[in-house]
Parts: sequence; structure tokens; C-alpha cells
Amino acid sequence: MPEIYVTTSRGMRWPFSKGLVIESLVNAGVDLGVADEIAHAIERELRASGATQIASEELKRRMTAAVAERLGPEAAARVARQTQSFEEILVEDEHGERPFSKGLLVRSLEEAGFSLREAHALAKQVEQRLRQAGKGRIEADELEDFVAQIIKEQYGKDARKRYQKRLEYGGGIFVVEPGGEPRVPFSKGILSQSLMAAGLTPDRAYRLAREVERELIRDGRRVVGRDELRERVARLLERRIGDEVAERYRVLRAVRRLERPMHILIGGVSGVGKSTLAASLAYRLGITRMTSSDSVREILRATTTRDLVPTLHTSSFDAWKALAEVLGLEGEPGDEVVLQGFRDQVARVSVGIRAIQERNARERTSVVIEGVHVVPGFLSHPLQSEVVQIPMLVVVRDEKLHRDRFRLRERETSGRRPVDKYLANFGALRMIQDHLEALAQAMGVPVIPGDNLDKAVDKGLEVITERFHDLFRAQERDGARA
Repeated sequence: MPEIYVTTSRGMRWPFSKGLVIESLVNAGVDLGVADEIAHAIERELRASGATQIASEELKRRMTAAVAERLGPEAAARVARQTQSFEEILVEDEHGERPFSKGLLVRSLEEAGFSLREAHALAKQVEQRLRQAGKGRIEADELEDFVAQIIKEQYGKDARKRYQKRLEYGGGIFVVEPGGEPRVPFSKGILSQSLMAAGLTPDRAYRLAREVERELIRDGRRVVGRDELRERVARLLERRIGDEVAERYRVLRAVRRLERPMHILIGGVSGVGKSTLAASLAYRLGITRMTSSDSVREILRATTTRDLVPTLHTSSFDAWKALAEVLGLEGEPGDEVVLQGFRDQVARVSVGIRAIQERNARERTSVVIEGVHVVPGFLSHPLQSEVVQIPMLVVVRDEKLHRDRFRLRERETSGRRPVDKYLANFGALRMIQDHLEALAQAMGVPVIPGDNLDKAVDKGLEVITERFHDLFRAQERDGARA
């Protein structure tokens, strides 16, 4: 069936739509059921005639005639007087003319502190009333006054004033540090990231950041202190989410007062989700440096031969095979042999991991390091006191889920990480995980269940928050003694 197009006097055209006809008729006060019947009748007429296009003026004439026949001259006059939904409204200013856009108006209303829902409702009402008034053209200043009048009717004089003064901001809300300088532009993106670090989803974080911006605009604030802004955000979190998330936000923001960088160390065997957790935590915390222990192992492999360090040239779970060759062991290995091969590889890779930690400590840079070689007892370095080191271990205790992770990873990597290799050594992997968990518990390293990513991220953030709580409590005790 060929498409029918509506054309305008300015040369524009778009597909005929019964919806636009119905919208126009309802906007003129026609009952929805009658409007639907008229729209269907007009479409049938056009298709029966074989028309491929119709001028907007002709479509308007047919609509007016149909309404006059069904509802009388008064209703027809309302239809004839208004600007239809398929006709443009042009806004004129010193730069020329442009079509009226509800999207642009919504953005202006948001800049004036209205919520997205309020802005959409106002923009829809503005367009509806412009069309009812038969506005085909309108000066930009007249449109500004028109919008301001509708805002006054709906929300009062203060809201109208806020809208009229929105251009004075030009996005210019500034945040200043204690003492007044330096000042930086308020950023919803930066605030959103801070809120994500407290555990909010990206979508919810951005909505709350936008709500903070609206509050500042409503209060007429052009400049806000950093501490005041953080407290505003914390109070909003208390109202919208709860005290726990608000407290987590306060603690993580206070981290900035510390001069020491944060080093997050995430261990765990293959398939437990440690790299996914590492990426999520790094993103939420704004940490740009992230390293995998597998990358360190690859570099070390490139610098040493298999003959010199055989355990380095195998997977962590079958490093015992290289060790067995050197020691002349035969037959199935016992648990201790498997662990001995694993520990030998970890000891060698840990040299590189410690070098990365030391360099980041000297540069005062935060970093996330993840991998099977991130093992409690192998992570100390000479500059450890100059950083906030936060180790954690990810485990998956459900064996079936752990197996399924390898099958999923094979599909996601198009077979580059074949499942057979891991399942053939699954017993060794599980035994190494038990060993790592025992080490973690003995050394007080938090264990993160990796069964559910969202819960793992929440638990990871909880561990980080608690670590900084301990630091602040220690600082308070030291200050009291001093």
C-alpha cells in the first residue's frame, strides 16, 4: 500500500497519520470517538482516490467540513481557527525562524528547576494552547511571555520569575572549596559518579544529581560551597534512599580529605567475577588505573624462559604440572602439590604486582588490581603505609553456578576462552578457592560472594566504606590523645 504524504506551503512533507488528525480534532474539543471516526473516513477517502499526497490546507478543509456535518458550525469554526498538529508553528527571532520544539522548551523548563515530568506537561500545554489560538508564527519574545504566563497559572509568580531568570545562570552554578577558591562549574556528571560510588544505579544517580541542580536554581544559588553541596546531597539521599546510603556517601566524600591514595586489591580464582567487580568499583569510584595480574604474568613470561621459571608459563590451576616435572613427581598430585605449584606462580607474579603498587604509591595514584595472584600474604610492600590498601576476595560457593560461568564466558568470547580447559581442572580450581578463602579468613580479608554482581558491588562498596570509617575513627582517637 503506497504511503500518503502531507505537504506544507514551505515544502515540508511527512507521512499522513490518523493520530495527528485525531490529536488536532481532540485539541479543538471534538470527542475522541468522533475524532477517530473522522480520521478513518478521511484516510479511506484518500486511499480510494489513489492519492499519494495531500496539502495540509486541503486536509484541514476536509476535517473542518466533516466536523461541521457532524457537530455543527461552532465546532467546525474551532477546528478551522486552530493550527493543526500536522502544521508547523514557526518561532521568529533575530537569527531567522525555526520550528517550535517541545524538546527545546522542556530543556529550558528543566534549566528553570522544573522536574522532567513537570517540564513535559508544561511544554505540551504550551503547544496545545498555541495551536488552539491558531498561532502559525510567533515572535520569540512573545513565546517567552506566553510560556511564563502558563507557568504563573500553574505554579505561581515565583516559578514564573525562576523561568524568566533562567538565562542568567547559563548553566553557571559554581562550586567553591573552603576559603572561596578555586571555583569550578557544577557538574551533574561528576555528582552522578559520586552517587554511584555510594551504590546508586547510573540512572538513579543522574536523576538525583539533576534534582540537586534544580534545588540550587530554585534557591537562586549561583555559588555553593563544596561542604554545603555535599551536605545537601546527603540530606537528599536520606529523604529519597535512606540513612545507610547517605552515610556511605558522606564517608566516601570525606575520603578526599585524605592525602593517601586508595589501592583496591581483588583476588579470586577464574570465573568468580573479580574482573567485572573491579571494573564496576573503579568506575563508581572514579579510579582510572586498573591492572590485571594476568597482564603482569604475561609480561614476566616474555622476559623469562620456560626452562628458567616453568611454573610461570602455565595456568595458575595447573602450575603443579611444571613443578612435578622439575621434582620428578609422577601420578595424580595431592592437594599440597597443586597448592605448591599455585603458590610458586603467585610468588613470582607478586613481584610485579608489588612493583605496580610501589609506583602508584610514589605517584600518589589510586589503582584497582585484580587477579588470581592477588593473594593474602603476598601483597605487602615498603610504601604500604602511604596508601589506603583495601584487599578483598571474591568467591562463588555454588559449584553449578561456577561451572556455568565458564560456559557463558566461552560464548561471550566466541570460543577464545574454551570451557573444556577450565572444567577439566575444576577440582583444582575449587580446592585453590577453598585455600584462598581460608587465608582470607585467617588474615581478616573480607570475602565477597560473587553469585550476584549487583550484590557484589554493594558489598565491595560496603567494605571500602567500613575501611574509611575505621581510618576516621582512628584519626579522631589520635586527635583526642593529642
